[in-house]
Amino acid sequence: MIDLHIFEFPLSLILALALVSCIFLSCKYLKGRNPVSRLLSLILLLLSSALLAVEGSWSFGIFHHWTFITVTVLVLIALGLTSINDFSHKSLSAFLSHSGLFLVLLGGLFGAPDATNAFMKVYKGGGDEHIAIDAGGYAVPLPFSVSLEDFNIDFYEDGTSPKQYTSTLSIDGIKLQTSVNHPCRYRGYRIYQSGYDMVSGHYSVLKISRDPWLPLVAFGALLLLFGALLSLRIAWNRRKVLVAALFLSVIFAFISLARISFGTLPPALRSLWFVPHLIAYMLAYSILALAVIVGFASLFSTKIPESLPERLLSTASSLLLIGMMCGAVWAKQAWGDYWTWDAKECWAAATWLLTLAGTHAPRKRLKFTFAVIAFLAMQMTWYGVNHLPSSTQSLHTYNQEKSI
Repeated sequence: MIDLHIFEFPLSLILALALVSCIFLSCKYLKGRNPVSRLLSLILLLLSSALLAVEGSWSFGIFHHWTFITVTVLVLIALGLTSINDFSHKSLSAFLSHSGLFLVLLGGLFGAPDATNAFMKVYKGGGDEHIAIDAGGYAVPLPFSVSLEDFNIDFYEDGTSPKQYTSTLSIDGIKLQTSVNHPCRYRGYRIYQSGYDMVSGHYSVLKISRDPWLPLVAFGALLLLFGALLSLRIAWNRRKVLVAALFLSVIFAFISLARISFGTLPPALRSLWFVPHLIAYMLAYSILALAVIVGFASLFSTKIPESLPERLLSTASSLLLIGMMCGAVWAKQAWGDYWTWDAKECWAAATWLLTLAGTHAPRKRLKFTFAVIAFLAMQMTWYGVNHLPSSTQSLHTYNQEKSI
């Protein structure tokens, strides 16, 4: 395991600039050639998918291990070289997608040592607090003081199901409120409602978050979004494909929503991002299922256009990305992290990478194989993670403590 604190600013910035410089110098040396082979791209996609699946199944904390960091650096190099190649060939959709993912991973990897994520308990009438504790148990001094003036729980009409948790705070003498999905901000920090005293309600648990690299990640995510929208090139004029996709998405949505009681939604689900997040994933799941069905049929029939299975797979991949990005924004508002290495997050990312592997595969049978593997990974994302060892730490189980 690696102690990220040793790579804090300015070393994090120096290392990031060194990597970017090496990529540009390598690209100049390799000019006129395809800098990243399709085989290398497939290997990196499969290796990244495998690591995400392992983390999503057992929560080893593999993202702190040299193996994962090495793979991420290799992915960054491949993405950087490919982005420059896309730009020179004026491939807008590919450039936006590759460069966007490059910036997200760059900001996530090198920004991790500089991010602050710590927790503090503030008590009613307990006075000012200015020390938080991070996940490793280290004290994190804050440049401001916090005290709890009041803590309230709003209930639904049944009187027992919590609708919202709200802390009224005094931060350096300024009165602010924080609640689930609605963090308050102060001096570059975000203060989230994370927990509370479930016995007597005498204290509130706050998460204190600061991420100086977040603007870079957000800009990369925006490029990714534009790239995903540009790559949505499914033949919607084919009515049979459209009807089948909508029919399957309704089935997926019904099964998924049947487990949710909308009359007493937990606070974490009361977000505007819930609807686009769910719709994008349901459409992606249905189109991925269609890609497998059509891909299997195309192996035995010449009547199916050869490009249709690939277009379906590409569309499913774009929708998976859009759904994942909606979830990331939602998670940032609710819990203070756009990525928490949650079991469902990891399997969703692995599914998306496998669909990308399918679109990068050179042969029809290999594309179909990746589509099938991605479909199986999708089953793990959808309901299989509930039966894995990592589910005990998952934020997607929505029990009473995690619903905050």
